[in-house]
Amino acid sequence: MKNEKVKFIAIGCLSLLSLCIYLAAISVQADSNEHELSFKAKSNSETFVVGEPIEIEFEFFNSTNNAVIIPSGGVETGSLKVFVAKQNDEFKEYFAYDWGRKKGTRKALEPNQSYGYKATLLWNGMPNVSHLSQEAAKQVLKGKITTEYALPEPGVYLIKGVSYIGENATPIESEEVEVVVNAPEGDDLTVWNQIKGKRDIAILMQTGDFANSKDEDKNISEVEHIILQYPNSIYSKYLKPNLEKFKENKAKRIEFLRHAMRP
Repeated sequence: MKNEKVKFIAIGCLSLLSLCIYLAAISVQADSNEHELSFKAKSNSETFVVGEPIEIEFEFFNSTNNAVIIPSGGVETGSLKVFVAKQNDEFKEYFAYDWGRKKGTRKALEPNQSYGYKATLLWNGMPNVSHLSQEAAKQVLKGKITTEYALPEPGVYLIKGVSYIGENATPIESEEVEVVVNAPEGDDLTVWNQIKGKRDIAILMQTGDFANSKDEDKNISEVEHIILQYPNSIYSKYLKPNLEKFKENKAKRIEFLRHAMRP
């Protein structure tokens, strides 16, 4: 009888201990989920047509109890890398022609604070490998998008960012954003057939500037013709305001130089 009583108490103690361990594990897991640095991503739309710029907004949110070191800049400083994958394919790095040109710094993101970056995807700034051997070029392009456009054909794509946090610049991946890219139709198809593969026009849509000043007048004339002939095209939605932006900035540069050259 005494042994049975001891056995009963032992079983009860073990059960109570197991329950305590289980509750502690749940508490730790909940605390971990409630106190972490999140890195979210969202697109300006869920659907696009081929050749349309895609804007992704990345945002850190610090729900920890301590400040976290993050980059102060995004793609422009090279502190944010963007990767794209067609559905069921592997992720590959996308790089725009003007990314990574500015000097970056780090900043402390305080608890309950957020900080974000934006990245616009369209024309792919693929490295020039024409001077390299086939094997060397293969190594340089490994893991990178090698098409002219970031999302070159209709389909479902996933986009994510990779940034770096903490004193040791530990990599952190953002959430994945899913977008659907459709084939252009009607006027959009007509315009797409005119602008497809034209780097300067793509970069104007993407940044509001021309990458090449040599053919500037020709490009302006072509863009103005498209806007006039197809004002309701999805591409004109980007071409018109960005051409106006380009002209305004050019006028300011000319005015600045005119004043700077005065005796």
